[in-house]
Amino acid sequence: MGTQPGLAAEPLVEAVTRVAAAVLRPDAESTAVEGVSRRHLDELARCGAFGLVGYAPAEGSGCTEQQVVREIHEILSAVDPSTWFVYTQHFALVKALGASLNHDLRERWLPELVTGARRATAGFAYLRHAQPPVTAEREEKGWRLRGRVPWMTGWGLADVAIVGAVTVEDEALFVRVGCGPDGGLTAVGVPPLWAMGGTHTAAVELRGVLVSPDDVISIEPRQDWARSYDLENANAHPAVFGHLRAAVDLLLGAVPRAGAAYGALAHRLADEAARLRTEAYALRDELPPEEEVTARTEIRAAVLDLGVRAASACVAATGGRAVQYGDTAGRLAREALFHLIQAQTPQLREATAGVVTRRI
Repeated sequence: MGTQPGLAAEPLVEAVTRVAAAVLRPDAESTAVEGVSRRHLDELARCGAFGLVGYAPAEGSGCTEQQVVREIHEILSAVDPSTWFVYTQHFALVKALGASLNHDLRERWLPELVTGARRATAGFAYLRHAQPPVTAEREEKGWRLRGRVPWMTGWGLADVAIVGAVTVEDEALFVRVGCGPDGGLTAVGVPPLWAMGGTHTAAVELRGVLVSPDDVISIEPRQDWARSYDLENANAHPAVFGHLRAAVDLLLGAVPRAGAAYGALAHRLADEAARLRTEAYALRDELPPEEEVTARTEIRAAVLDLGVRAASACVAATGGRAVQYGDTAGRLAREALFHLIQAQTPQLREATAGVVTRRI
């Protein structure tokens, strides 16, 4: 389950691995309780981790961009999922700007985003809902946005956000909005999260925020956007394989106390995770997004189910202290359940039920 030798030697992977081991891992449990720090994000920016989109691996490394990107997400989610989740929000805006026809907006923001000098968050998954909670009305000076983003991760750490809204013509409008006091976004109180509680996730209201055409990223039929969103999220996410790495490592470390059975279990989990990982990444690399969607979704559901079972084994191996905040096994259990609902689609929900039903 570890980093393959060719990837391990790739300069960006090496740099991120060093930060993960020296900075993120020692603080992972306190970060999960107390919250992600700016220092962690600063260290990731310093090592180049915010420049993943369009990254060119070192010549002669034999690595592809996608292999490097996935490896970095696996490494970060394995050692410190809270920091990883804040970090990964950044790339929604970077990717959207890279594809935007608004060239001035792209040139204004991309340079500082790809270095991590400015950091981004996102709110738009709710556009899949029958009645999205954020709406946009066209006005003479731009678009007027109203409503509430139910979840915005990294609030207080991000400088800028990509926000999605639905128009009266049922289009998906994406805009750039500042997160500072003059951006027009207002965080409101929500119940604390019992998983990923250290990610500075807030509900954010847009109370008649006026967005000028200069800050419009894109607009398209909402049905087209939802189809692309579902195709993307049919694939297993590298973060879940990172979670499985962490679970396997914990079980191997628990053998002296919990017994040899947990070592054997760890190896079986690692083998199954490696098999699913190979299949998931092959589908993504070798086929267009619209092909083998059912197979992709079923693999993603199987990986999620494996993560839940692996985390349950971690709790059993750890014993009573796993129920305390600050314990790694308990954190892994909460995170396994979080992954079940992150970027969840109706298709994934159905596939997850199928996986569980077959095991009953």
